[in-house]
Order: sequence, then C-alpha cells, then structure tokens
Amino acid sequence: MNIFALALGPVVAILFFFWVKDRYEREPLKYLLITLGAGVVSVIPVVIVEILWVHISYDISALTAGELTFMTFIEIGLTEEFFKALAFFIPVYWSKHMNEPYDGIMYAVAAALGFAAIENVMYVLMGGIPAAFIRAITAVPAHAMFGLFIGYFAGRAKFAKRKWAKPFLILTGFSIAVFLHGLYDLIAMWPYHRLAWLWLFPLLAVMVVSSLFLMRDARNRSPFKPAKDEFGRYTGYTVSGRPLSPKVAAKLGVEPRLPPEDFVPTESGQKPVLPKPEVRKQPAKPETKAAAPYFLDEYFKPIKEKEPTPPAPEPSTPRPTTPTEPGFIHESLKEPPAQQKGTDTPKDYSRPEKDE
Repeated sequence: MNIFALALGPVVAILFFFWVKDRYEREPLKYLLITLGAGVVSVIPVVIVEILWVHISYDISALTAGELTFMTFIEIGLTEEFFKALAFFIPVYWSKHMNEPYDGIMYAVAAALGFAAIENVMYVLMGGIPAAFIRAITAVPAHAMFGLFIGYFAGRAKFAKRKWAKPFLILTGFSIAVFLHGLYDLIAMWPYHRLAWLWLFPLLAVMVVSSLFLMRDARNRSPFKPAKDEFGRYTGYTVSGRPLSPKVAAKLGVEPRLPPEDFVPTESGQKPVLPKPEVRKQPAKPETKAAAPYFLDEYFKPIKEKEPTPPAPEPSTPRPTTPTEPGFIHESLKEPPAQQKGTDTPKDYSRPEKDE
C-alpha cells in the first residue's frame, strides 16, 4: 500500500499544482478525471507499439550510440508523446470546456500524468522505494512538462485567428515534447559514462523555467482575466467585457460590473492591451508681470543730482538805425578791425582823416 502511495503521490501533487495555477476559470474535476483516465488507457497502445520495435528488447549496453539515439527519440519519445497527445485531443480539445489557452495546459498535463501514473507504478514495483523517490523528482515532473508543451501550443492553436497557424502551432508543441522526451531518455540511458545521468538536472531546470514562463503567458491570454484601468487598478470586469465572477471579485476586493460603452474587449487567446494613461497637457503659463516694488527700494536707490536748467534767452530788440533813436552807435565809435599782417605800426583810426 505504501508503494502505491509513493508512486501516485507525485502525480496527485503535480496535478493539484497545475489546477491551483488555473486562477481565472478552473476546469471541472469531472473532465480532468476523464482526461486523466484517457492518459491511463494510452499506456496500452504504447506498450504494443514499443514491443514491435526491435531495439526495445535488446540490451542497452550492446547498442551503438546511433541505435540508442534512434530508440530514445523515435521508439520511445515519438510513440509515447503521440498517444498521450491523442488522450488529450480526443476527449476535450473540441469541447466547450476548453475556452481559454491555459485549459490546453491543464488537460494535456492531466493526460500526461495519467500515463506517468501507470509507468511510475511499474517502475516502483520493480525498483522499490529508491526508485519512487528518484522518479518523483525526475520522470514524473518531466512527463508533466512534456504534456505542458503540447498543451500550451494546442491552446494557442485553438484560438489562433489564422487557419494556417493552427497546424503549425500544434506540430511545434508536439515536436518540442518529442525532442525533450528523447533527450531525457538518452541522458538517462547513456551507458558509456556512469555520471551521465547528472545532466538530467540542468535539463529539468531549463524545462521548469520554460514551463513557468509558458504558464504565465497562457494565463495572460485568458478572456477571464480581470481588466485593469490605465492606473493598474482592477475594474470589476474581465478583458473580454464580462463581469467578474463573485469569487474572483471578492478576492480582488472589487464589485462585479459591466464595462463602459467605449471599452474594447479582448478576444480569447490574445493578450490584453492596457489603456495608456491620458497625458494631460499643462496649461500655458501666463505672462509674468513685473513684480511689485518693495517698499524699501525707494530708500536704497542712489540719489541722482539734478542737472541745472539753462537760463531762458533774453528777447532780442531791433537795432537802432537812425541817430535820433536811443542806443544808436556812430560808426566812428565802433571797434577797429583786426590788424593786418605785414604792417609794422598799427593805424590809428581814432583820429579823423584829413582831406588832401
């Protein structure tokens, strides 16, 4: 009984982790169990096909590097991922319950964990408790992440607008899962070096980081994601224009309501674009007026000396022209003209000249 608990415990824990991460619209437990059961059933065709392959029955140490690579990538990786993908696509891919991109991750992981549960029980029964602990941190999480890559791209494909992108995305996710599965088995089965299996931990670390990134991106594309305003505050409705569910609204501390009339909804599978905050133009600054003079400025200004005003010109009187008018000056009393150059003695003009 303890062996089965150790084998199935990691499966339940990982499935619960992915279910909790489905924040906006969690899937019904009924359909998760159906997909999980489909993954369990997928073990049967996988075993049949792998028995038909020749190299599966050979001793690994007797295989060449090329034969081992073909066995891990084609005989194991391709076969197992193909039937696990069918366990995901057939029951739920075209169902109405797969209504957001994260649902692809949720159902594909459930199908992968159904397959991993049976495989883990078989290995734990053969290897005991040590095998249970080792596979709990390696093989079981790896199977879940292989399914995650298929489910993420399948979820993107279902809500893609362009038809040619749908098969391309599905094939991309499936190819990534097959490659990672084959690489994981190649490292785990490499017989030419005893410590080659330690390379599994860097590979798992890269897969974990990539898986967390894809999970976050799938949630951001959900039509049930709460919308935010230009200031980053929750509005009470989803990015698709629907009121929030009471549980989500209560968790976020808002009231469910309808969006405004000018709200542009986001389609499923597309990332919402947050509205940009309005840039308010600052009013033009008024022209600065001269500052009022300080009342002490008058006391500190230098005193300017007043320029003297010129005297007013005296009124001119007409010159008397006749001897009878007062102020008449006789010609003989006028000042003598300036002395001419070249004369030795000045001429006396004060005496009247005699007639010759």
